[in-house]
Amino acid sequence: MSQTRQQIIDLADQLIREKGYNAFSYKDISSVLNIKNAAVHYHFPSKAELGKAVIQQNWKDYTRELKKWDVLNPTQSLEAFIQVYEKLGSQGLVCFMGAMGAAYETLPEIMQSELTAASVEIRLWLRQVLRKGLETNEFHFTEKVEEKADFIISALLSSLILQRVTKENIPANVKSAILASVK
Repeated sequence: MSQTRQQIIDLADQLIREKGYNAFSYKDISSVLNIKNAAVHYHFPSKAELGKAVIQQNWKDYTRELKKWDVLNPTQSLEAFIQVYEKLGSQGLVCFMGAMGAAYETLPEIMQSELTAASVEIRLWLRQVLRKGLETNEFHFTEKVEEKADFIISALLSSLILQRVTKENIPANVKSAILASVK
């Protein structure tokens, strides 16, 4: 992958997390990177293709992390998962799912399908961690695994949005509540 292409993806990712997919243009990218709009169009003929590349890059990065967590016990895996959101919160960003999910109905179909696929995989991974934690008696909760996973993901996603509004460390509070709820 060319350096310019990667820079475009990285900047688009940042703009999506800061402003939203519908609130940035190729001009925002070209002016920051000091390149012509045509250079952005060369690498990504449509904004939908750029959005898809951003989702794919995020998913690639995320799956790399998930593989690292395979050797961890369920509590450590859950803490590592939560830490992703804490890190984003410390940077004043929302996760790619939250940033694009809020505008899901306005996204091009190719982006919707990529985002949906990523959400399915994240939810399946978290369900597996929770199930393993129950099987090993490391976790104790009464909800169905599916319900608990959706609750955790929803709490983490919304904690980043609420942090933006309140300027308080909401992800830390949510982390404490999540970990207490599984013990």
